[in-house]
Amino acid sequence: MKYKKLVSPEFRVTVGDYEITDGIEVECVSSKESHMDWCRVELSPQLQGVLQLRDMDWCRVELGYEDDFDSLIEGYVRCGNSDYWKEIMIKDDMIKLDRVKIKGTFIDCEPQDIIRYILTAAGITDYDLSSETYGKKRRFSIEEKNGIKAIAEVNSGWNVSAPYFFQNRKFYWGTTKNQDEIYVLEEDENILRLNKYGSLWEVETFGIPWIHHSQKVEIIHSKYSGVVEIEKTIVRSDDTGAVHMYIYFKGGA
Repeated sequence: MKYKKLVSPEFRVTVGDYEITDGIEVECVSSKESHMDWCRVELSPQLQGVLQLRDMDWCRVELGYEDDFDSLIEGYVRCGNSDYWKEIMIKDDMIKLDRVKIKGTFIDCEPQDIIRYILTAAGITDYDLSSETYGKKRRFSIEEKNGIKAIAEVNSGWNVSAPYFFQNRKFYWGTTKNQDEIYVLEEDENILRLNKYGSLWEVETFGIPWIHHSQKVEIIHSKYSGVVEIEKTIVRSDDTGAVHMYIYFKGGA
């Protein structure tokens, strides 16, 4: 497994027919707990009212260096008739599950059977489901719920805590994307601050586009050292163009 060390990047936002690199402030949030990643792109006065966007327009927010960019989020614009003129709200493919309605009774089924049904109903074809055997139920009913809540009900019905989320537009349930590299976050190099709040450590660093929740990173710091799994990331820019990333993980006393 290779190791990689990195420093400060810039945003690139592609939405509809537009590609935007200037005149924006960006905040992207990704976490295991919320399932759905989202991003807010605040537009400068020069861009407000200029972009013509529609609800569910495809978009991508990238962070990178020169020609080496990686997607923070790919998904769709969420907007009403007048929402978009000051900012663009983006949600990942989980928005399809949020908007689909699921109702039905399933006979002699395993949880994967129902998850596949929910994904198909939402038009999602690229997925990776756990191969774990959880046992069959003779009968399992879902009253009308959106797809996200329906999956949560399946987890509850089988008493499993299988995480579910999208990464790079692929849906994962009870599995994670294979990780080929461990990214190193080191004191006096790319860690600006490290503090603990409740059960979570918060690392403030420069924006690192290749880091997502459920991945592992190595922390080298006087307060904490070790390989940890990421619970949540926030990537945020300000009006000066500076990009900072906040990485949250559990561990230690």
